[in-house]
Amino acid sequence: MVEFVLYCVPAAVYLVVQRRRADTSSTLARQPLGAVRGSPSAYGWAALLLAPLLLAAWLAIVAIPDDVLAAPGVSIARPTSVGVALGVVLRAVGEEVLFRGLLGGVCLRRLGFGRGNLLQAAIFLLPHLPLLLIDVRVWPVIPVQFAAGWLLGWLRHRTGSFMPGALVHAVSNLAAGLFAV
Repeated sequence: MVEFVLYCVPAAVYLVVQRRRADTSSTLARQPLGAVRGSPSAYGWAALLLAPLLLAAWLAIVAIPDDVLAAPGVSIARPTSVGVALGVVLRAVGEEVLFRGLLGGVCLRRLGFGRGNLLQAAIFLLPHLPLLLIDVRVWPVIPVQFAAGWLLGWLRHRTGSFMPGALVHAVSNLAAGLFAV
């Protein structure tokens, strides 16, 4: 829950500033963040991304030795309770708000799709890199995180909303936790 709040605070500040600066409606202020529901076709695109993201998550998990997955400090969030599952979902949504909503929106608008999406995917990778300090054998997660960040950035660009990506991200993270059991 704390991570969700921390990820969402910068976007909330952005919304407040945008509304005051432009004296605009809440709906217009949310559009640059991608904080809009998204069309039905946006969720269709999200559904298409789900299979490759699940496959990549599964491949990364099976490539990590079992002793590493069981080691203290290595946390693949296994949804062992409703509370843990809710935490996994909230973290995924928070990451989408920050990385695809705020940062992705800014990067895509200022740098265009190619460079902007690469930059937001690279920034998304940064908080996942400390996993390598726990055990370098978790490295298969790193390229998967980058690819997922890039694909979710593409979805954000394509649909104008981070919400379909948040749904896919949450399902993928829950599934990764089940793969690790």
